[in-house]
Amino acid sequence: MSLFAELKRRKVFRVAIAYLVAAYGILQVANLMIVTLELPQWSSRLVLVLIIVGFVPTLIAAWALELTPDGIRFDAGPDTDKPVAAGKGRKIDFFIIGMLILIVAGLVVERVFFADIVEPPMHAEGLADFDKSVAVLAFADFSQDQDREWFADGLAEEIMNALARTPDILVASRTSAFAYKDSDKDVPTIARELGVAHVLEGSIRSNGDRIRVTAQLIRGTDDVHVWSQVYDNDSNDLIAIQEDVAVKIATALDTTMDRDALARMMRVGTRSVRAYETYVRGLALRARSLRTGDLDDYLESYQRFEEARGIDPGFAAAHYAAADFWKVQLNPTRLPGYSPGITPAEILDEFLERIDLAIDTAQNPTYQALSRAQKATVQLRLRTALRRFRTFLDARPNDYRAWHESIIVAQIAADRDAIETALAAARDAGNVDRFAATIYVSTAYRHGQADLASNFGLDALARWPNDSGLAYQTHRSLLWAGRVEEASELIARMGQTIARNPVVLTRQACAEGRRADAVQQLERIRSDDQRGVAEEWMILTLLGDNEAAVDVLREYDSGEVPYQLASWLVFHYFDPSPFPSLMQMLDREDVTRPPIAEIPFACPPL
Repeated sequence: MSLFAELKRRKVFRVAIAYLVAAYGILQVANLMIVTLELPQWSSRLVLVLIIVGFVPTLIAAWALELTPDGIRFDAGPDTDKPVAAGKGRKIDFFIIGMLILIVAGLVVERVFFADIVEPPMHAEGLADFDKSVAVLAFADFSQDQDREWFADGLAEEIMNALARTPDILVASRTSAFAYKDSDKDVPTIARELGVAHVLEGSIRSNGDRIRVTAQLIRGTDDVHVWSQVYDNDSNDLIAIQEDVAVKIATALDTTMDRDALARMMRVGTRSVRAYETYVRGLALRARSLRTGDLDDYLESYQRFEEARGIDPGFAAAHYAAADFWKVQLNPTRLPGYSPGITPAEILDEFLERIDLAIDTAQNPTYQALSRAQKATVQLRLRTALRRFRTFLDARPNDYRAWHESIIVAQIAADRDAIETALAAARDAGNVDRFAATIYVSTAYRHGQADLASNFGLDALARWPNDSGLAYQTHRSLLWAGRVEEASELIARMGQTIARNPVVLTRQACAEGRRADAVQQLERIRSDDQRGVAEEWMILTLLGDNEAAVDVLREYDSGEVPYQLASWLVFHYFDPSPFPSLMQMLDREDVTRPPIAEIPFACPPL
């Protein structure tokens, strides 16, 4: 008898098919249980490994054993006197058919009864139901000493984050909602400008060990108070207050999720009051430093994040925020005036330690994807980073910090499609969000939209006249558009906001043909012990001293931390060809750079 016939006689093929069908059904059930019970991501891989490991022993057993009327016995071969049970093959057939029926039934049940768990209800335009949309405004601090603003802002942000994790509620971004802090506009106007149906506003008062939180949900169409609540608690109940507010808001918005499920989602993060309070204070300090440029606030925010993750080692958000600090230190184009006093390799180790902890402790795949994107960025795995950012932004399209990070990667990778997608998102949001406006203005001029970026920036500055970052980016766009006189007027109008920035002054001097003034700015930054390398490189490039500009960056071409030098690829007038390690990375990632741009306002030659 041939081997094929013997395998068929012993029902090995049928057993293999039955095993694979059963394995598929087990995987479907396992995946559902993993999502429902919020088990770790590696659980599904473990189930798959066990199924693969069990396949070969099952086939061996099918060959060696037979089912007889007297039970399971070793198969002695075709010449044995022992009869083979006539029903063995049919039982396996029935098992396969039964499993297939169960799998099909399971898929039907999932599609019919659990589809809304997989994705939120959508209307014709693809957005969450407008009636279930809300903007959480910054809470007011009515404490006697008015020293709890950091907690008021943090409390509002954590409520916002909790609601954002609810699939069927559309939440306005923090930067959009907090732009109305201290605004005298009424709720219907704010709701209309933000495009939401409801607005949550509130206040806090602290007195010793007691804290009172007042929150009220207001309908934007008619200014009607849908829900309001006053909390009067000990200060150690801050997390309980935040969770209770979020649950009641979700109930008022008629969310389809039950209260227990919503409460579980809000527990993503920490259960430590001390860790939570420390973390939100770090957020407030970081936000203030970005508005004012105060380096001390930025450094103190990092200390708060470190303290928070020390209190609760499972606090993924604190790990992520601390990792972001070290990522900035690795990018010499982003933080002039500060040196951590350790080598780039040591900085990289600090970043990797924290971002790995953020990945390992993340409570959901969405935020895990964001942490993985940041890690891939620093490791210059550009395509992987872009995929991870897309995964996150598909779920959190209003996270403009993530849009900003993704557009940096897209520029390094010269991915035109990714850049255009991010620009469109920033432009659409920039009418109500100053950070999104800054992203658009800082990027669009590099891609043939200098005039559009200039006009957009000037309009945005009419709404946010004291934003130094927006003014800096608008001034640069105006010069790229050839609008030198308007750029000069902007410097005068902004006063001290940007008027002392050496790069701004150099650009304007070169655009007006004042080379001597530009050289003076170069001498000024070189006399500063804490000068920024990026500033020196920019001014040398404007002066046309390309050889000196390349020499400034030679220290980053060692290959020790390639991400440092790659950071310059966001500048479309940067030439990577003098740097072998950078060219190797571009070749490995299959990046085709566009032609190097000529600076239209460069200083006239000597």
